[in-house]
Amino acid sequence: MTSLFRQPNRNAPVLTPAQASRAFSWTRFLILLALLLTQLGTITGVLWANRRSGEAVLQSQARESLKQLVRVTGDNARSSLQTAVQIVQINAALIRGGQLNTYDSGEVSIVFGTMLDAVPQLDSALLGDSEGRFVLVRRNGTGRYIKVIEQSPRRQTTVTTLDAAGRLISQTRPADSYDPRTRPWYKLAVLRPGQTIWTAPYVFTSSQLPGITVASAQRGLDGGDLVIGVDVQLSGLTQMLERVQLTPRGRAFITDAEGHAIAASRAWPRTVQGRVPKLTEVGDPALRALLGDGGLPRLKVGQTVGSEVTRRYRVGGEPYAAVLRRVEVQPGVHWVVGVYAPESDFTGELDSVFHQHLLIIAMMTLLSGLIAWPLAFRVTQPFAALQRQATTDALTGLRNRASLLAQLSEDVRRSATSPHTRELGVVILDLDGFKTINDTYGHAVGDEVLHMVGASLLGAVGVGDTLGRLGGDEFALILHGESRESVRLRVEGIVQTIVVRPITVNGVTHPLGATAGLVFHDQMVPAPHTLEEIEEISHALLLQADTALLRGKKREKGRVWMAEEISGTLLLD
Repeated sequence: MTSLFRQPNRNAPVLTPAQASRAFSWTRFLILLALLLTQLGTITGVLWANRRSGEAVLQSQARESLKQLVRVTGDNARSSLQTAVQIVQINAALIRGGQLNTYDSGEVSIVFGTMLDAVPQLDSALLGDSEGRFVLVRRNGTGRYIKVIEQSPRRQTTVTTLDAAGRLISQTRPADSYDPRTRPWYKLAVLRPGQTIWTAPYVFTSSQLPGITVASAQRGLDGGDLVIGVDVQLSGLTQMLERVQLTPRGRAFITDAEGHAIAASRAWPRTVQGRVPKLTEVGDPALRALLGDGGLPRLKVGQTVGSEVTRRYRVGGEPYAAVLRRVEVQPGVHWVVGVYAPESDFTGELDSVFHQHLLIIAMMTLLSGLIAWPLAFRVTQPFAALQRQATTDALTGLRNRASLLAQLSEDVRRSATSPHTRELGVVILDLDGFKTINDTYGHAVGDEVLHMVGASLLGAVGVGDTLGRLGGDEFALILHGESRESVRLRVEGIVQTIVVRPITVNGVTHPLGATAGLVFHDQMVPAPHTLEEIEEISHALLLQADTALLRGKKREKGRVWMAEEISGTLLLD
């Protein structure tokens, strides 16, 4: 037997059946009052609900639409740029395998032209070496522009233009000081041989259009540096963004790690000539609100590639929604794709949704008014069931510990207000031999034994007494009597009831005994005045009965032990 005594939890009060009955009456009254107030507040509730519903629709629609747009934009940009990387790697493999003679500018021009025909994303293909030789094949409308710089036997530049059918249009040999070895794509590739490098966006010398160059350096046949690359005009990314289905005032954009305005779905409010501008130079107020101090979109610390950041913010008092996504266009090269738009762009269907909700709410209000009143008096039935669950032991159907304490506190309160009431005794009783049954036959049989013992005890207690189960094989009783002796005799009779009525489960008889600890409430002590004092006395009584039981069992089982027999005196603190 283990003691189940613990300190009270005053944050979870339990009602006695009488208190619960009064509470249910008040609950019915408050429910009826609440129904009346609900009807009066229906109009206000309808307006508020529709407002909240409209905001939810707005936010959800904006967020999901922008997320989808930024994913499509990021995937398309990465796919477009990955093609450039693949072309560079293919050309490098041809050179390493000896399938492309870099000293034959005609052969190089043919290979480059074939690749431009196959890959529309590319603007041009180029080759430069450490001697200053250079081959460039660039789109020229539907034809081709070919520039070749030879260094041996003397420096000579040849510019050839072809039509769409490959026929010669013109060929000139202009004076040209262009040196590929001074260009960013050449220098950066030579610094990292064998790797595919990306330049920062810049303006191409040949076309004066902004773009980037993807290049890779390796050793030529003469042992010098050989760099092969392709140009990707940013206008191609801009055209791709222009095809994205945005809201009337929405904008999609792409930027790199330096904050360059690489591409946008609509023209920026300002332009910068001669170089690729930064977002801070050309962006509108809605974009600048998304940028941090370094001119880059503010992303979450530690944000992984492919994850998205959703933002809601205001520009001049107008709410905006934005989604930013970090995209890895090349290992180690990360760009940011963003989409933003004013939330008002997403409210085209909000008015119809508002009217639909208004109609639904009006119908539900009418229906609730028709059915609410008949249900008002039935609604407290679940409360009664919950009260029973909170105060009843699930196994035996008796009072549980919380309900016992509530009843004991109520009896102590009555004793304090009526000094001449009968004696109040508290008993804790546990079963002798129950552990053997539980260990031998299992918990299922043990539970059935406890259930039958509870029923037997319930038949033995008197009217006005309270019986409950504290847990395990431990039961408690609250008894009233004319004298302490009469109460003690009744407790002894209850103990004997268990002995003389063996329990039979599944055809097996299980003899049991019982030991009890009994304590009386001393009416001579100062009467408690507060609920806290009453609860402390109640818990003290249970503790003393528990102590009498524990100490008594060590001396002799199968009898009733008075608290005075164990301690010699009855203390309530």
